[in-house]
Amino acid sequence: MQCSKCSASVPAQAKFCDQCGANLSSDVDFIHQKALDLFHRGMIEEALSCWEEVLKIDSTSSKAHYYKGLALYDQGDLEAAVSCFRKALEGGKDLFRVFFKMGMAQYGLGDLDASIENFQKAREINPNSAETHYRLGLSYLRNTDLVQAEKSLQEAARINPSYTRVLYMLGMVYSQKGDYASAIQQFRRVVELSPTYTAARFELGMAFFKEGLLAEAGQEFTQAAETNARFAPAFYMLGETSRRMGDFSEAISAYGQVLEINPKDADAWVRIAECNIQLDFLDEARKALQKALAINPNHREAQYLSKHVGEMATPHKPGF
Repeated sequence: MQCSKCSASVPAQAKFCDQCGANLSSDVDFIHQKALDLFHRGMIEEALSCWEEVLKIDSTSSKAHYYKGLALYDQGDLEAAVSCFRKALEGGKDLFRVFFKMGMAQYGLGDLDASIENFQKAREINPNSAETHYRLGLSYLRNTDLVQAEKSLQEAARINPSYTRVLYMLGMVYSQKGDYASAIQQFRRVVELSPTYTAARFELGMAFFKEGLLAEAGQEFTQAAETNARFAPAFYMLGETSRRMGDFSEAISAYGQVLEINPKDADAWVRIAECNIQLDFLDEARKALQKALAINPNHREAQYLSKHVGEMATPHKPGF
């Protein structure tokens, strides 16, 4: 570390500078420098103690309030972080980062109106920050304001056309609006930039599925499963796609993959039963339904199908 007065090298524990004699124990710049060093080394409690020392000396230090807020944010104490950020705004110079981090903390607290307000203030200061537009878009999206979410995310994408997370969330907005053609276009851009982006590949498949383009949907679900062999939703939707296309054996295989990942998925057992009914394998259907009901005795589809299969398997009496 360095003495803030003469720049001489001094130990972090030093009380005085041997070179110039400065009293480092009351030097807010030196204590802040020590706090930053501790913070970047992951020693957050020790860093917080240093910023508390700074604030005892200078209670109006916006820099200390801001960094104390950052440390509290990292600890998950979001309400205390917001309180520090508010104090940092009083007389602070670099207000962009304060508004931005306060927006982040308020988003985490679920205070979406306040989050939107602070991201808007950060955007006014730095309109070319793609991250600010992105975070503002997320707040709007979580607040179910799809129109404003789309505008903010489009602006973030304009500033940084390769920001895959922005493009992905923009695709999610289109999906929520029911504009699956635009969603397909958007998710295609994402997987072109990042072919192993499993969630984007899966959502591309979902958009195809909802548009009735089952073959294309199946291809995307297959690739998503190949990218992440533990991603059960891809296998489940591959099963759904195959079932819709009448390929019941392939569907059973896909649902079986779901059960290898999560043996307690009652829905997968019900879908296997449905496929076996279509194939006229009633004993297999009955076994699958028994397993579904063992997992969830109140599963309505399983209850209905179990009764239905029982009726199909019961010989008709004369006159019936």
